[in-house]
Amino acid sequence: MKRRIQGSMLLELLLASAIGMLVIGLLVTTQIALLRNVQRTLNENTLYHQAYSALRTVREVGQIAMHAQVSNDGRQLTLILPRMDDNGNPFVPLTPDMDNPLMLNVNFAQGTLVMTHRGATRTLLTGLADRNAQGATYVPFTVSQVAPNIWVVHVRLSVRQGQGTTQRQIWYEETIFLRNSTQ
Repeated sequence: MKRRIQGSMLLELLLASAIGMLVIGLLVTTQIALLRNVQRTLNENTLYHQAYSALRTVREVGQIAMHAQVSNDGRQLTLILPRMDDNGNPFVPLTPDMDNPLMLNVNFAQGTLVMTHRGATRTLLTGLADRNAQGATYVPFTVSQVAPNIWVVHVRLSVRQGQGTTQRQIWYEETIFLRNSTQ
């Protein structure tokens, strides 16, 4: 009888160990999946923040621009800003600063949006794709007149995140009214 009890206890101990290992395995698997989701969410938030920041910069300079011109392929936007003092305040009356145009360039080969002004170059955004999520090509910059003396700049950007099959593309579009337009 004593031998039977000892064997039964050993079997119960093995069964409990197996169940414990199964539970631990499920917990580890769940934790790994959770950490992957957290990382993906952090990457998406970083992408949204970078794209929003780049578009905010383009909007801020576009709103004070007096003139806008787009290259034939729509990848370069040239903005003529008003003359400004050392503090960045425009001189009144507004006069265009033709000597210091602000240039925004989209380079699809490098996947970048770059701003150049007064000899300084700054990369505003990386990860640009030359096609939208549906696979169609697009033109990043256009300028159009919407009413007499009212001009707008349209900015369209497809930004990719991730690699291979996990790659996502997010579409951003901004319409900027040129408040000081002289076109």
